[in-house]
Amino acid sequence: MILGVVLRNFKIYKSITYIPLSNGDNFCGLIGKNGIGKSSVLESFDFYFNNKSFKVNINNQNASEEECYVVPIFAIDKHLIADPELSVLAESFSNKIWTVLFGEINSSIINNNYIELFRAISSHIKSLNEGISNETHYILPLGSTYSGNMSLGIFRDNVFLDSVVPPLTDTEELLPAKIIRATEKLLPLKEEVKGKFQYVYIPKDIEVERLVQFERLEIQTLIGTKLEDIISKFLSRSNINEISQGLKGFIDELSSKLPNYKYKTPSAYQPNLKVDKIYSLIIQEFFSLRELHKEGDGGKDISLKYLSSGEKQQAVLSLIHSIISEYRDESTSSLIIAVDEPESSLHISACYDQFEKLFEVSRECRQIIFSSHWYGFIPAMTDGSITNIIDAGGKHNGYIFNIYKYREEIKHKEKEHGETFHTTLSVDIMLKSSNDFVQSILMSVLSEDRYNWIICEGSSDKIYLDAYLKKEIDDKKLRIIPVCTASEVKKTYLRLSVLFDELKSNLKGKVFLIIDTDASPIEFDTVDNLENNLLCRRIVNEPSSKMTKLVKIKSSPKAPNTDIEDALNGKIFNKSLLWFKNQESPFLDFIKDTDIEEIASAYAMDLRPSDSMKLDNFFNENKGNNKVLFAQKYIELMQQNNVIPSWIQEIKEYFNK
Repeated sequence: MILGVVLRNFKIYKSITYIPLSNGDNFCGLIGKNGIGKSSVLESFDFYFNNKSFKVNINNQNASEEECYVVPIFAIDKHLIADPELSVLAESFSNKIWTVLFGEINSSIINNNYIELFRAISSHIKSLNEGISNETHYILPLGSTYSGNMSLGIFRDNVFLDSVVPPLTDTEELLPAKIIRATEKLLPLKEEVKGKFQYVYIPKDIEVERLVQFERLEIQTLIGTKLEDIISKFLSRSNINEISQGLKGFIDELSSKLPNYKYKTPSAYQPNLKVDKIYSLIIQEFFSLRELHKEGDGGKDISLKYLSSGEKQQAVLSLIHSIISEYRDESTSSLIIAVDEPESSLHISACYDQFEKLFEVSRECRQIIFSSHWYGFIPAMTDGSITNIIDAGGKHNGYIFNIYKYREEIKHKEKEHGETFHTTLSVDIMLKSSNDFVQSILMSVLSEDRYNWIICEGSSDKIYLDAYLKKEIDDKKLRIIPVCTASEVKKTYLRLSVLFDELKSNLKGKVFLIIDTDASPIEFDTVDNLENNLLCRRIVNEPSSKMTKLVKIKSSPKAPNTDIEDALNGKIFNKSLLWFKNQESPFLDFIKDTDIEEIASAYAMDLRPSDSMKLDNFFNENKGNNKVLFAQKYIELMQQNNVIPSWIQEIKEYFNK
């Protein structure tokens, strides 16, 4: 994976700039104002991986080769470098980088001109997800100059070079000579790492009709095999050689029967059919006649060239999504896909679907990197990284945030960096992301091709709801979005309620918002006369009936505390806990393999207070990720004949009215 990139004199980036891209997440977005350099980052990787031209900064055309470079910083699983010599080199180089970045960055070890950059890189590396560490991953900055030569960028001080090439013992070596020695030694490692990835770039202004043709390299890379390899399954080299020999025999026989004439080549050499040319002819004849079409009403298909720009954008991402999820049988762990403004030309009501596809593709490949001006994806995605690129007094700075806690991180970095660099971060990301998201929902429920939505708290909630409401997702265009907290659900409801009240006569779709009942439940007013299209409810277990109820936000009861895990099918709930107990979870020793009723899980389990605390500890373990893992196991164990919780049935009925 690419953690970030150091750029110098590439397009808009004249001075040395570090742009962080990922905290270990596959889903990586670039945001910022027009012309700030988002597309330039994506193009820099196209140069690096696909040998596209290096676009030198227009104001520094005379810069030397050493001053023009793209240096990706890779996080590489250690087991991926199999060559013993290269693995030793990678270990030595990477260890020094980890050591420097986790130490004190000062002029005694780093060129004074680079200290600010190294502090930014250090801050980024320290924020990486727990899955990336010095024990599991190499951190390798391995770059290219504009001519493709090896470049270390700012990682060329003695502290790094000594880990690659030992100092000469008999003479004092000048730094430029030592850099040359080090880059020569690191070049095979760079080629090894580059070879671990395939990079597919979809620019905003690409000619879509050409892009989707199967003979294009981008499509063949997505498929994971060349068309020549596919054709060879049906027409092998030996088949073509047999055809050649047969045709030669035919020509020789014909020539022998012609009086005073014969067929021959201009030279004595009698070549066979060239396999590559035969494959090329087949590809040209077969695929050039076939265009991508969209299914139209009444069975009439529409050629891609007649679709609008927005529809073409949708077609491209749908094709990528289908190839990656349904067709590609080769590992996608090497695939990095970059998309420039996937929302370009789309109506706002269609933006969410576009980004949902992008998010799903990110789950199937090594990394998705995209630029965007539509921030509605930020509150709608469960994880990922976003990088805000800003102009700080003529210099570019990139600030990276985790999507799942972007609000807190923006406030923290605004306070920290605003004072340091005398600039203002885009705190309006918070406002714009919420507004874009709400507008997308609004426009989708107003359209004839209406959508329906559920807004819930956590990603584990979404997993349960996705499974139980699969039919509604398919038949009613239902979208289920977790927004992390009850307060975010509240904010979404309040914004929607104002807009829905103004447009209630035009509403066609429905939005259902749901929150848990906490120890101090959040309260706010809801609007009764909007409930046909906008409904907000709290789930709470009712001790007298041992059932889960959906109640109005301000309604009693306000106890007991009820999370979604307390309101599931008790039988499946217990089976799921048994599975985790068998995986030697330290908190689940009290779980028994007994027949459990299919009532609300909190009542079916009937736990003692001490056991309830153990269960809470289990769900809170691993930073709360156990909730997601448990939800995945729960839906895996669901059977068709299991009782569906009554509150789920109530939601189903709401969308089926």
